[in-house]
Amino acid sequence: MMRITQKLTLIVFLLSLTIMGCNSSNSNLSDEDTGNTGNTGDTGNTGNTGNTGDTGNTGDTGNTGNTGNTGDSGNTGNTTGEGLCEDDTVRPAGWTKESHCKGEDPDYDLLFNDDIVQRIDITIEPSDYAASITNLSEVLSSSGTLDSGEDPMYIPATIKYNDLTWEQVGMRYKGNSSLRTAYQEGTKKLSFRLNFDKYEDENPELNNQRFYGFKKMTFSNGFKDTSLIRDKLAADMFRAGGVPASRGAFYRIYVDFGQGSTYFGLYTMIEDPSDEMLGIQFDDDSGNLYKPEGTGATWAWASFDEASFEKKTNEDDSDWNDIIAAFDALHDSSSDAATWRTNLDAVFNTDAFLRCLAINTAMVNWDSYGTMNHNYYVYADPSDNGRLNWFPWDLNESLLERNSGPPPVVIMAPPGPESTSVMLDEVNSGWPLIRFLLDDDVYRAKYKVFLQNALDTSLNETFVYGLMEKYHNLIAPYVTGADGESSPYTFINNSSEFENSITDYNSGLKQHIAERRTAVEDELK
Repeated sequence: MMRITQKLTLIVFLLSLTIMGCNSSNSNLSDEDTGNTGNTGDTGNTGNTGNTGDTGNTGDTGNTGNTGNTGDSGNTGNTTGEGLCEDDTVRPAGWTKESHCKGEDPDYDLLFNDDIVQRIDITIEPSDYAASITNLSEVLSSSGTLDSGEDPMYIPATIKYNDLTWEQVGMRYKGNSSLRTAYQEGTKKLSFRLNFDKYEDENPELNNQRFYGFKKMTFSNGFKDTSLIRDKLAADMFRAGGVPASRGAFYRIYVDFGQGSTYFGLYTMIEDPSDEMLGIQFDDDSGNLYKPEGTGATWAWASFDEASFEKKTNEDDSDWNDIIAAFDALHDSSSDAATWRTNLDAVFNTDAFLRCLAINTAMVNWDSYGTMNHNYYVYADPSDNGRLNWFPWDLNESLLERNSGPPPVVIMAPPGPESTSVMLDEVNSGWPLIRFLLDDDVYRAKYKVFLQNALDTSLNETFVYGLMEKYHNLIAPYVTGADGESSPYTFINNSSEFENSITDYNSGLKQHIAERRTAVEDELK
């Protein structure tokens, strides 16, 4: 009996060792698997940025990386459900912290990659799509602008990118004369914007939904631009010259509104200045950001009104004192020029304005201040003692003579100059920020310095020609040819319009830059 008991004891002991060994082995395998899953996800993300180099099949080539990231069971921050976004909300399946949660750093490297053409797929319910078109026809006025400042309606859409999905994203059309012209001509390639948490009140699980750190995105359709690169190219040129400007990137947009996935064309995705841009390009993003449009946006005497200076940040604060102070200083007596300059400089960053004006004039961007009373922002930068800083917006008609393409429509503005002169002497006092500053000897001298800086940076031939060629070659497969745009989702009449848009002797972008460099150089002699 003792011998049997001893044998049983030995068997139990050996079995316990075996079980412990198996558990230990499984534990190590689980740790290794978890680490590998996490690493695969990270590698997938890294590879995602590079893999998207497959000329636009970003959503396809980046899928492996994001699949790995979604399955990152070793990283509780990426586990869909309660606590994913550091709150108690249970999130939809498929969310990741980096891609969907508020508070994550904006992923500029992924979304604004200059070396690839990426893809976004949009799905819209047929009834919502039909309602949006009906609403657009009602909103557009006979004047060529949006009726009474009313924006087109938002509709819910599903966004797919990088093998991930964003549900109930607000989508609406955007634009003024460009929107009306396209609509009336039957072109369905319309500019639009996305708001990723538009419908969070009706869908609390989507509260503070983000798109890799961004709440909003805008998409430009390239109206009047046969090259389809002006929006991005001009912004790059402004930043090269030291002027803040929104980042942009090229995207193929596919939309399914009940008739299957349809290629809507090559768009430029542009960040909304009221979103993450302020925190990246300014030292303090807590100030007031204004998007002027209307009578007051000319800055003419006694023209200030709150409606012309729409707040894009701090909207609940009914305080326009920073704008009013700049108006008062601008229109104060300049009999003592030094005092006038001192008072104006205290509330308005005149260097920032003159630098922007110099680049704007050198490249020719007529759809802007001095001709149109819109398409710019002013930011009261707390890190600059609250002074107003000026920067451009909506650049699809830059690098373009005013008489090119469809005739422009002035929006509630006094007659603007037809000339593209360098010193802007033809601009009248209806545009006082130009006229008053360039009539002052000190500011006029500074403007000439900024013109020379524009030649050295923004309009540097090696720099700008290199960008033109790079972007043209990058987007070419998605503009013309088998995978290119087609009617009614294009503004381009034939392939030669696009193919010659850079090099044409009369209207090509390179010729335009060469002529503008000559014009500026002649003025500075």
